[in-house]
Amino acid sequence: MKKAVLFCPSKVWGGIEKNVRLRARFLGEGGVQVTVILLKGFFAERFEGLENVSVIEVPSRGGDFNLAVVANYVKILRRLRPDVVFAALKKDWWLVSLSARLAGVERVVLYLGIARRVKSPVKFFVIFRLMKAILMVNSDSLKQEMLKHPRFFDDSNVVRVYNGFSQPGQTPEGLNFRAMFNLPEDAVIVGCAGRFSPMKGFDQLPEVLARLPDNVHVVHAGEGEFEQQIKSAIQARPESSRVHFLGYQQDMDRFFAGIDLFLLCSRNEGMANVLNEAMSYGKPVVSTRVPGSEELLGHGKYGILVEVDDVDAMAAGVRALVDGDRQFDPMALRQWIDREFGMHRMVKETNRLFFE
Repeated sequence: MKKAVLFCPSKVWGGIEKNVRLRARFLGEGGVQVTVILLKGFFAERFEGLENVSVIEVPSRGGDFNLAVVANYVKILRRLRPDVVFAALKKDWWLVSLSARLAGVERVVLYLGIARRVKSPVKFFVIFRLMKAILMVNSDSLKQEMLKHPRFFDDSNVVRVYNGFSQPGQTPEGLNFRAMFNLPEDAVIVGCAGRFSPMKGFDQLPEVLARLPDNVHVVHAGEGEFEQQIKSAIQARPESSRVHFLGYQQDMDRFFAGIDLFLLCSRNEGMANVLNEAMSYGKPVVSTRVPGSEELLGHGKYGILVEVDDVDAMAAGVRALVDGDRQFDPMALRQWIDREFGMHRMVKETNRLFFE
């Protein structure tokens, strides 16, 4: 039986963490013995019940030169003897690569979901040239960005694997947000989802709503370390009565089924999973022109693209969908996501990268 160890010691549950769970699930269902490394007390319950998937909780991630963490990782890897080690978070690249090398694991795949500056050239050179780790990215735009650093990266060690999604089978009954928040029947529900972070741009929601009719409401799903800070800023605005927070939602299917359209107002992304999810439900989307979004929206063929921080354009995009000036066929959206970003493609490409 093939074995994979996926490192994701995170205190935040976001798109990267959800993708680790997704990969763990499909690898396990495909007969791979999967072990997921998590921080003690964080998210182990979200991996319960997955076929061939077990969890090891570690007490601390530690710094780059924490010998106790390295010793623990080496001990785990020598006991498990995996075919591949995967690190989902950039802050773990060095520790995981070093530990895998010391444990004799030859295949190391490191994930990057968003463009980052190369702050430690020596460390990057050791990781990608001397220890020969492979970089997995989730969009062609991000791959091209990393290839701008030829000292560390080339086509042999940077591989693009799109995030994959299964098309919903029978569409579930959507959450009734109008009843939930006592809204009028003519209320338009704009969905937003993601962790609370300045990078996600949720602080702009009052400015967007200020430019839209009073019957347009935003419903947000997510949590995060900046939650209170961002909520407080929004609640200080008069438009806050039209912004409704759901918190973490385990069943996002009903969230996407219940919205009328989706808004991504991020300032930076790699490949926004929430766009995939919204479009796989046939929901029209407005997205900032962040890395990955142009590929997901077919450069504007399958959604409205606007510039980052342009609240006027975001509002205009939402208004165009609400008024019917711009229309996107739900079936065409679903077919596009299934064809180009479907789960079958991610499974095939991930298995090839991990084991071939």
